[in-house]
Amino acid sequence: MVFSQLSGCGIRGADLMQIVTVNLPSIYIDAIAKLTEQGMFPSRSEAIRQALRDFLKSELEMVESLLDLSEKEGKIQVVQDTKTKTKKIDMRSIRAGWT
Repeated sequence: MVFSQLSGCGIRGADLMQIVTVNLPSIYIDAIAKLTEQGMFPSRSEAIRQALRDFLKSELEMVESLLDLSEKEGKIQVVQDTKTKTKKIDMRSIRAGWT
């Protein structure tokens, strides 16, 4: 499951990270600065990484829950990849509902 890989992903080394330029409202930057000044995060980057990690984990958990529910209700068909052990939506089951 993707979200389980996000929690405590333990990324070390710059070779695993990429630089992304993001424009944020100044109020966000000020809030992040306060958190880092108070010692809650060692840097702005780490504060943003943690916020993004929490957001993605939450969203992906919700998506997986909805997929499980939809699968149980027979609304979609989910197939499990035997190599990666990940679930994938059988898109034919969704397209069938479009007709």
